[in-house]
Amino acid sequence: HSIFWLSMTPGGAKPAGEIEKALVASFGSVQAGLDEFAAASKAVEGSGWGVLAWEPLSDKLLVLQAEKHQNLTVWGVVPLLVCDVWEHAYYLKYQSNRGDWVKAFMSIANWPLADHRLEMARKMCKMM
Repeated sequence: HSIFWLSMTPGGAKPAGEIEKALVASFGSVQAGLDEFAAASKAVEGSGWGVLAWEPLSDKLLVLQAEKHQNLTVWGVVPLLVCDVWEHAYYLKYQSNRGDWVKAFMSIANWPLADHRLEMARKMCKMM
């Protein structure tokens, strides 16, 4: 949950800097990366998370679904942004309409945080 709360910011922002470049390199365009992240978040079976992560060996971004916090994940990746799709995250306002919740999340996603986390992860890998 700690990354989830930081993954949102009032008013949202657009991807810029290294995260923008990484989205283009990994998905072909920023919009394609955003669409894949949103689609994966909406499609988590049951409860879990949509995760935008950086994979250091390929220096690419991945979109993952994490069900029950540990299933359907890739070891060694660094999560950059997470979208909580457990119903407790959105039920009071969105009822069972996960699609509307994910759309709202994407409008307040904290892209400066994702950019910072990506830069820090790359620096840490170079130090190792």
